Formats: sequence, C-alpha cells, structure tokens
Amino acid sequence: MEPLGPGDPRQIGPYRLTGRLGAGGMGQVFLGVSRGGRKVAVKVIRAEHISSPQYRARFAREVQAARQVGGFHTALVVDADPDAESPWLVTEFIPGPSLHQAVRDHGPLEADAVRKLGAGLAEGLAAIHGCGLVHRDLKPGNVILAEDGPRIIDFGIARPADASSLTSNGAVIGTFAYMSPEQVRGERADAPSDVFSLGCVLVFAATGRAPFDAPTIPAIVHRIVNAEPHMGGLPTDLHELVGACLVKNPANRPSAEDILNGLSNRTAPDTDPTLTTAPWPPRSPTGPTAPMAARVQTPDDGGGTAPIGPRDIAIGHAPATLTNDTGGVTSVAFSPDGKTLATANADNTVRLWDVETGRNTAILTGHTKTVRSVAFRPDGRALASGGDKTVRLWDLTTERNIVTLNGVSGFFGRVLNVLSVAFSPDGQTLASSSGTRTVRLWDVAAGQNTAILTCHGDLGIEAVAFSPDGQILAGGESGIMRLWDVKTGRRIAAFFHGHDYHVQSVAFSPDGRTLASGSLVQAEAVRLWDVATGQAVAAFTSHAGPSVTSMAFSPDGRILAGGDGSTVRLWDVKTRRTITTLNDHTGPVTSVAFSPDGRTLASSDRDGTVRLWKVQ
Repeated sequence: MEPLGPGDPRQIGPYRLTGRLGAGGMGQVFLGVSRGGRKVAVKVIRAEHISSPQYRARFAREVQAARQVGGFHTALVVDADPDAESPWLVTEFIPGPSLHQAVRDHGPLEADAVRKLGAGLAEGLAAIHGCGLVHRDLKPGNVILAEDGPRIIDFGIARPADASSLTSNGAVIGTFAYMSPEQVRGERADAPSDVFSLGCVLVFAATGRAPFDAPTIPAIVHRIVNAEPHMGGLPTDLHELVGACLVKNPANRPSAEDILNGLSNRTAPDTDPTLTTAPWPPRSPTGPTAPMAARVQTPDDGGGTAPIGPRDIAIGHAPATLTNDTGGVTSVAFSPDGKTLATANADNTVRLWDVETGRNTAILTGHTKTVRSVAFRPDGRALASGGDKTVRLWDLTTERNIVTLNGVSGFFGRVLNVLSVAFSPDGQTLASSSGTRTVRLWDVAAGQNTAILTCHGDLGIEAVAFSPDGQILAGGESGIMRLWDVKTGRRIAAFFHGHDYHVQSVAFSPDGRTLASGSLVQAEAVRLWDVATGQAVAAFTSHAGPSVTSMAFSPDGRILAGGDGSTVRLWDVKTRRTITTLNDHTGPVTSVAFSPDGRTLASSDRDGTVRLWKVQ
C-alpha cells in the first residue's frame, strides 16, 4: 500500500480513504474504512474517463458482474454508485499480494500450491460462468492470494457470455500474455477463453513466466495463435490438464468444472490450504543438477579501457566471467580485503571465488532452497547467507556453518525465504528481511533475535541496509523508504512520494548522507534521498528492465551502479548523468557490488553469470 497523494480524494461516499492499493487502465483502487471501522477496497473511475459513456458503461458492467458472482473465490461487493459524478465500487478488503507480486518477490509456487491455486481459480471461474458471465481478463495481477485461498478480482471487462467480441477502436482489450487465440484475433470470447487464460496463469505460477512469453507483443500474439506453450517446470501431473486448457480450438478445452474435478482429485483434503511459495528461479524438469564447473572467460575484443562520461571515470570490458552452470546467481559480495567474491546461487549453495584467478575455491552447502543474499562480516572472518527459511553464518576459516538462525518472518501464517541480509559496520548485528512487514535484528555472537522492526506496507520489506555509522537501518516497502533507529528499534522516518511501485533495493552512500532506492521500473525508478531531510534530491531515468533489483555506491561515493533488466547502469552521483551502460549480460541482472578499493565492479544475472568490470 502507498500513502495518498496530494491530488487523491480523502472521502468517497461514506468511506474514508487511507491509502492507495493500486491502479489500472480504468480506475484507481484505494484502501478505505467504513463508518463502522471495516477495511474496504474502493475503486474509482479515472478522472479522464468520467465523461466517456463507454467507460461508464464498462464500469457499470463491472459492478453488475461482481454483484452477480459472489462465491468463495471473488471479492464480495459491499457498495457501489456507478452513476456518481466519479463512479465508484466498494468491495471487501482482501489482505494479501497478487499472484504476480508473490511470484515476482518470492519465486514460483510449490507444486502442491499450484494445484490448490488451480482448484481455487477453477471454482471461481465456474461460479462466474454459472452466472452467464465471462471474465475475459484473468491474469496473475487479478488473482489475490488471500490467507484462505485465491480470489479473482477486477471484472472491468467481464461481459455476458452471449455478448460480441470486446474491442475498443479496433484494439483488443486485455493482457496479451494471458489472452486466448480468439481474443487476440478480436473474435467472440466465451467461457473457454477464460479456461485458456487459467492455463496460462497456472504455468506462470509454477515457472515464473507465461507459456507464450516473448520479447514483443507481436511475437506473443504469434506464439499464442501458432506455437506450442512452454511448460517446462510445471508439475508433471499437471501437464495433461494444463495442456488441455491451452489448445488452440476453444471447443476442445475442458470446462472450469472439469478442471476443478481434475484438480480436486490431486489435492489432499487434509493438507494446509495456505498457498506457499518457492524461491526463484524455476526448478528444472530434468532432475538434479550436476556440480558446477567454474571457468574463466576472456572477451574476444581483448578488453581495454576508454574514458567514458564525466570526471574521467572509465569502465573496461569484463576481464573475467564466472559462470554457474547449475542455475542463476542471485547475489554477490566482496570480502573486506577484496580478494574473495561470494555468490548466492539458485542451486542452494554459497560459492567463494578467487577474484584474481576466477577459481571457485569453496562450495558451502546447507540451504535447502535458493540462496537469495550474502554478506561478509566486516572483519572478513565470517559470511552470512539468507535462503530457504533461515539465515546461516559460516566460519570462513573452516568453511563450516556455525550458526543457523530460524523463524525469520511470517507470511500467510508461514515462514518465507530470506531475501536480504546485512551486517552492521561493527559486525555485531545482522539484519534480515523476507518480504514481509517485519525486519529482524540478530545478535551475531549469541545467535539470537534481539529486535523485530515493523512497517505497514502490504508487500513488506525486500531489501535492507545499515548506515555507515550503524545507527540507522533502511528498508524499502510499497513505494516508501523507511528508517529505523537500530538501538531502540523505533521507526524514525518514512520517505514518501518518490516511487510509484514497490522498492526492490536500497544503498547508503559511504558518508551516510544519501540513500539510494530502486523500484519496479517507472519513469524514475532510481532515486537519491537526503537522509537528514527525507527529501528526494535526484531521480535517474532510462531504465529498460522490469525492476532495479540491486544498487551499490563506489567506495568514494562518486558512482552509483544499478542492475536494470539485462544491463548494468552507472551514474555520476554529483552530475546525475549516466556514465555508461554495460550490456554484456544475457539474463536479468540480480546484483551489483564494488570491491573495497573501488577498482572492480561485480554484476550477476539469472543465467548464472558473474562479470567483473575494471573501474578506473
């Protein structure tokens, strides 16, 4: 949730608005409170559409459809006024992230959770179709993962099953990656169209990508109409059922009731119905992976450096590439002496590398799922890693796991994977976050949880960072930067009105005066904040990827590096200008880190590659 902006309404009908929940093409959704104190979701049509009879009619259809359906797997309508000057719809507030947010932040769902999700969504679609309606926009963003099961939301383009095709000025309305062949052709879309979308959603839930994913919309459309779906990573027992959902001919697809019957037989009735998540990246369908072979590659062009950008900063081509053949690298960190690089890996390991030779010197095992974050203790004698449901401390002399910290955070009543770990400058305290509303501080020597720091954002804290003096801990949540006093555990500041989307990465400048934050891509996805005043002092643009997942200041504070899609971008902090863009990665960049002397930049990607760049 985000705070209300200066131009947002404070009251809609009898409902007091307290924050922003999201926005779509047709309307904005706010968190509201009824006069009796109940939380509700309030959807208001956008101002630019108020005068359009077409949008008013579409909104009225949403109200009517949502009121008709009800059931266990949709949000119940509480109130509505489609004829108001600014039409509005109020539904029950369903706490929980969307399926898109959950998979993005915590990785694909476990196999049993995919089955439960499919059964819940099939039951919801059966209820929708039973009312003579077709949803027409089932996608991960329109599925809320509530504690008691999934809910289908947003009936903005739902229509009676006997309605004609839904287009606007010749353009198909909907989200392309999850649309049926008949939808993308602008033909009539009936209940089988929703079944096709359900198949796409289940593949996304299990693998983290849509089955017809492609770089461009025309390519997606071509694949939907002509190509077979990518279903690698989908549980084997679901291939036949989901494949039947994704056949091109709508007459040959099963009904939502058929899917529900098939999935109900696969889901044990005595298991916990709560949806759980597994870490990114998708699990390989080919079985266990082979041990990683480390290799060093030299670029074909021979490397070299050339002055680029202001202030005589130069970046040389990557002199070495460390390749993890078993899967993605999620985080990198240099040892305090700069001689060792640690990587967190998708094969459940932490690996240590000799920076000079590129040789893999150690493999630390113990985590049961993807390791998401690594951090060296400032004295260089120990390493912390966050993954599965634990934080582990490793003695680097013996390369043994000396402490395991359990019970990191709760999410839907469960403990989730650790996303970020950070040591305080004195090495006595460790902070960990797992995308929930709490950050935990640990006494490293005692191995005990000493404080729980809280926030109010619906999506929680993904990344944490200590200030250079160790007095402040920063974390990013739903569009907000939050600061805590490490000694007292109290929230001391919140920086608003900067990001439109969830903050994915944070970093303090070496002098502690500036805080950098990166979010899901928007016009200005990277921002610099004045720590003392809480004011945004700069915003960097020209992002290409889905999110800025990692940032790092150079030790002298002159450069800010950020991972962005499959590129690494470097900015001059003083002039706010882009120094250069490094494009050698083939997969989305997951982490960046400067060596202690500032002469080397490491960057990793989801394809399992770490590149070392010379900085002069």
